[in-house]
Formats: sequence, structure tokens, C-alpha cells
Amino acid sequence: MELSNNFYPLLLIVVLAFLVPLLLSRFRSVPVVVGEIVAGVIIGISGLNLVEHSTTIDVLGDIGLAFLMFLAGMEIDLKRLFQQSGQRSTTESSKPFNLLAVSGGIYALTLVLAIPGGFFLNWLGLESNPWLLVFILSATSLGVVLPVLKQRGLMASMPGQVVFYTALLADFITVLLLTIFIITLNRGLDLEVFSVGLLFVAFFVFYQLGGRLFRINAVRRLVEELSHVTVQIKVRGAIAILMAFVVLAGVLGVELILGAFLAGMIITALRSPDDVDFVHKLEAFGYGFFIPLFFILVGVNLDLGAVVESPQILLITLVLVVVSFAIKFLSALPLRRWLSWQEVTSASLLLDTHLSLEIAVAIIGVRLGLISQSANAAIILFALLTVLIMPLLFNALQGKAETRTQRFFLIAGGADLALQTAQVLNNHDERVKFWQPDAAAVGQIQKGGYEILESQALNSSLAADRINQISAMLALSLEDTQNLDFCKQALQLGIGQIVAYVNEPSRLQEYQAMGVKAFTPGLYRSAFLAWMARNPQLFNLVTSTADNKDVREFSLQNPAMDGQRLSGLGLPSGLLVLSISRNGDQIVPHGNTRLAIGDCLALLGEIDDLKEASLALESC
Repeated sequence: MELSNNFYPLLLIVVLAFLVPLLLSRFRSVPVVVGEIVAGVIIGISGLNLVEHSTTIDVLGDIGLAFLMFLAGMEIDLKRLFQQSGQRSTTESSKPFNLLAVSGGIYALTLVLAIPGGFFLNWLGLESNPWLLVFILSATSLGVVLPVLKQRGLMASMPGQVVFYTALLADFITVLLLTIFIITLNRGLDLEVFSVGLLFVAFFVFYQLGGRLFRINAVRRLVEELSHVTVQIKVRGAIAILMAFVVLAGVLGVELILGAFLAGMIITALRSPDDVDFVHKLEAFGYGFFIPLFFILVGVNLDLGAVVESPQILLITLVLVVVSFAIKFLSALPLRRWLSWQEVTSASLLLDTHLSLEIAVAIIGVRLGLISQSANAAIILFALLTVLIMPLLFNALQGKAETRTQRFFLIAGGADLALQTAQVLNNHDERVKFWQPDAAAVGQIQKGGYEILESQALNSSLAADRINQISAMLALSLEDTQNLDFCKQALQLGIGQIVAYVNEPSRLQEYQAMGVKAFTPGLYRSAFLAWMARNPQLFNLVTSTADNKDVREFSLQNPAMDGQRLSGLGLPSGLLVLSISRNGDQIVPHGNTRLAIGDCLALLGEIDDLKEASLALESC
């Protein structure tokens, strides 16, 4: 019975973790974490007081905090970060900048400005160690910044890159400084401060040994074999690394958040681009149970009574929001050299989001007696307000998201070959439209759910402003004469990429003279069979639609990337550049290869990463 009673609070918390996302499903602008904390308040000491603390609850709450920082650490990609070191870029204003140096400078300025801000808030009546307030004011929630940038398609833009790397540095350096501060506070300025260095020694040992171990073919094959449903060896290994670093942090007298953070960084450093499913499993493990439990417990322990007894705390919370934004805005002012006032202000707003790390600092401060209950409540309310308000203001200031012209493939003809080709393109997440002058063939196409241009002449079916939306036109009638007519009309309209199906090899020259890429089964059948024999895995990759991977070509149209090195583009790390075509010449890509407007890049990667690359490369 006693054991069952211990599990009643856990059951209540797990049920709330299930219900909160359902209740918030119609309020998509409200982060789920806000609902979880509010749910915790309702059942906690400030509400119905239904949760009695037990060893089980406390341990699971600590694991939730560790998992939260673990997943935050997984967002720190050191390879991508140091790839930017020394990399100089240019903007449209032709003023060079070093991305890592600029981002580091913005964070350093934020930290300097946060010092008077923290002491001012402490003087104003926020009962907290002023240095903890400095860390809170200088931090940024990378977990909020990253999805907002991706949603707006800004990850590859200069403002997006600066915001991303500044947030990344803010997360990492704040955790490090906080750990050193707590050790110094507890033990004084002695050699034990350097015990934090042992965690970094362990980090580099794990990184070096793990990297070498997974380069051994036998080990890699064994791990892949044991990654099936019932074993999940990669997930077990990741959790083992997490717990090893949490335990090591405890042994060294360091807060667990640094150990968990470094463990997450190790996983990101060791994982391969093919480990997307593995990362999703870890996220499901954390966000499915431990992290919601942690945030609900934050609400359970939130003493709103302390705020009621001290109403000025609400006013101080609002002052905290204003001071925080002022610090972020002033620290972003150097960006005015490259960005407009609108971009500087919107960057400041997004960098002023505070969530996981800030709440963790508040929880640790309460445990150590450095933050009062009323200040803890104010800091958590402050974090929730910034997560609710700042992304909304950022999106409003950015204006309506630029709707990128949705490109499509235009198929002329309605034979079975045309429909089968359309289905393959659809399976690769491409948009397809049909041009079918023969009204009698329209019915079969409509059954497939495709949009049809039914006019006899292509120029009367296609508005001029939609021609540049066509990725390619495919003339797939079974009649060579009709396909030739389709191609001529397409050329007259200025459609650049045209592919035609040609039955008779004798007619190839007619098509080729027009610059049309002609496909004749009789001529190319043997070549395709030989290619399949020589490259069976590549053929499977190109033809399969079940693995969420694809090979796609993009034309570089973004002027901000003209002249940049391939290594400095900031494309998703899971993408591989297979080749670069320039003026008909094929270039083998290297990190130092400089790009030029009009280059055609062939990329291999996940569908979502390819979409992000398309937004970055083809935006004019």
C-alpha cells in the first residue's frame, strides 16, 4: 500500500503531461511548457496541494532536469561552430565579418551589460544573488530560437546565422560560468575550482575514443545490428553516457546540469547524418516523460503565495522583462553595421527568450539558498512571459513570412507514362501539374488529383508570372510530333528546363537542336542497366521513397552566398554536397570551394534538410 501511495502523485503528473498538449492544441502560439507549469501550479502548493513529495518524485524530477540539459547540449554542434572560426563572409553592403567573432562579441557585450542589470534588480528588491541574475539575463533559450528561425526560413541568412550562433554560445558559456561560480561560492578560490576541468577532460576522452571506436568497421556493423527495436543499443549507450557524466559531476562536486550538457554535446559530436531516427528516439524519451514531469514539478513547487504577500514582485517581474530586452538590444547594436534597424530589433527580441536554462538556474538557486521563493516565482514568470511574447513580437516585426514561390513540374501529356512519372515525383515530395490540350484525356488525370491546364495553347493556360515557378516541363506524350510541339511552345514561353520522351531515335536531333533533354528508351536502356550494376546502392537511394532521403539539384541564386566558401554556408549539417556544376564544367566540391551565382549544387540528405537548403540557396 505504501508503494502504491507513492505512485499516486506520479500518476497524476503523468496524466497531466498527457492532457496538457491536448488542451493546448487549439492555442498553438502557447508553448506546451507554459501549460505544464500552469498545470503544476494548479495541483501544487499554490493550488490544490495534491502532490506529496517522495524520493521517487524527487529523483525523477532530477532526471528530468538532467534530460532537459542533455537535449539542450545536443543542440550544440561544435563541428559547425568551429567551422565558422576564421571564416569571413560578406553581405550585400560588402562589409566583411567573422561570424564566430561577431556572435562571440555580442554575447560578451550582453554579459558585461548584464552585470549592472543584475545588481540593479537585486537593489530594486529581487531577492536573489545578483550574479545568478547576471547569468539569467545573459542567457538565451536556443531551444526556442532554433525552431523560430527554421520556421521563418532564416537559418542560412546573415541575421539568422548571427542569432543562432549567439544563442548557441550563450547556452554553452552560461552553463560553464554558472558551474564555476557555484564551485567558487561553495569552496572559495582554491585549486578545487579546476575540478570542472576534469569534466572537460572526460568529454575529450569520450569524444576521441568514441570517434576512433566507431571508425572501426566491425564495431560500426555490430552497433547497427544491435540497434533494432528490442535492443536499441544507441539509445542505451546515449543514456549511459548521460548518467556517467551526471555521476561524475556529482563526484567532482559540480552541478549536474554541466555534466548532462556535456553528455549531450558528445552525442552530437559522435552521431552521423544517418542517426536522425536515433535522435528522435532520445527526444521522445525525454519529451515524452522526464521533461514534462520536470516542468510540472516546477509548477508544483512554485510558491505564488510569496508573490501575493509581496505584490511589488509583479512590478519587479515587468522591470526584469524591460531590463532584459534593453540588455539584448544594446548588445546587438554593433550589428547595425551590417543589418537594418528592423533586423537588429528583431534579433534582439528573439535573443531575449528565456526558458530551460533560466528555470534551471532558479531551481538551483533555491536549493542553495541563493534565491528566495518570491524571486524564484518572479524568474519563472519572467521566463514564461519572454517565451510567450518575444517570438510573437519577432514574427510581427519580421512581417508576414515571405511565401517562397512554390515551384512545380509541368507534365504535358496524359498517357500512363505521364501519370506514373507524376506519381514518382509526388513520392519524392514534388508538386506536379498537367497540361493536357486533349479534353478527352482529362478524366484520368483528374482521378489522380492533379491540377490541369486544359487550353490548347500553353501561353493561354499559363500566366507570365507563373513561368518562373516551373522547375521543368516534361513532354510525355507517346507521339513524337506532339511532344515536339509541346517543346516548341515551352521554349517560346522561356521555360528553361525541358525533358521529352522520344520514341524514334532518328528524331533525336530535332529535339537536341532546340536544347531539349531527350530520352529514348532504345538508346539509354543499356546505359541505365550498366549504371544500376555499377551503382546499386546509389540507384536504391535515388528511386526509394521510404527512407526520407533524396538527391536534389539547386541553382545558387542567393547573392549573400556569392563568393562564399562551401564550408561557410551554414547549411544543415546532415547534407552532403555531391557535385557543383558551373558553366557546363563539373567541380569536385571541397570545403574551400568558392561558389558563384548560377552554380548548380547536387545535394544528398533528408527531405526536411533539403527544403531548408532550397530556401537558403534559391532565395533572391
